[in-house]
Amino acid sequence: MFFSCFLLLLALNVLSAGRVPQPENRIIGGSSIEIEQVPWQVSLQFQGQHICGGSIYSKDIIITAAHCRFTKEGRRLEAKDFKIRVGSALKNSGGRLVQVAAIKSFEMYVLNTTENDIAVMRLSEPLEFTNKVQTISLADKNPDPGTPAFVSGWGATSAQYKFLNGLRDVVYTYPINLQGVRIQINKPINIFGGLLASLRQDLITAGAFGQSTCSGDSGGPLVVNQQLVGVVSSGLELCDAEAAFISVPYFQKWILHAIKYI
Repeated sequence: MFFSCFLLLLALNVLSAGRVPQPENRIIGGSSIEIEQVPWQVSLQFQGQHICGGSIYSKDIIITAAHCRFTKEGRRLEAKDFKIRVGSALKNSGGRLVQVAAIKSFEMYVLNTTENDIAVMRLSEPLEFTNKVQTISLADKNPDPGTPAFVSGWGATSAQYKFLNGLRDVVYTYPINLQGVRIQINKPINIFGGLLASLRQDLITAGAFGQSTCSGDSGGPLVVNQQLVGVVSSGLELCDAEAAFISVPYFQKWILHAIKYI
């Protein structure tokens, strides 16, 4: 999962936090954008650092990925561990920080997989809507292959193998400013081995080589026609192919039910 890799590299992220973002820093093929372009986008923060994205559904509800509440060791994090930053294109400043009051992830989420990788969060206080803070509605059906879409986040802008202390590892480069990229919905094909999206309506695949999501984009929005159709879930280690998104239409009933009882 993107988030598992991301926690391993929080130290690198902290070191880069003071740098001014450069034009080449992109969400794998995208570019820097303003928060007004995606005012539903939030940054999920753990120990003062961005770890995942999310989307504003209502004045106090955020939709994200279930795996964002687990550490790489599999420890489940609770509401008190999280804050969200809204209304800013910068992950480490601006906008407003709000404490998370409650979290509900899908009951049958399978750790370190794309199975039921969806969660909702209730905030401790309501948001104030502006041109930088807005809700996004839920799509009713999965988009057809070939449909143009938009994905945004603060995930890695590049990934490459390097040898550290004699061991091969993946080194990611992270931006400070929010990134966005236009991608295309793909046919449901096998991208990670075995039977995956080919037989599953709960997943959407989108993106391509050079245009995809990466570590740190987890939980963020996949948008078609100003509606939330997917939640960033997983991708290949080097982020060099299409990614898997949890289908919001498939989980819409669960989302609406969970919101009532969270």
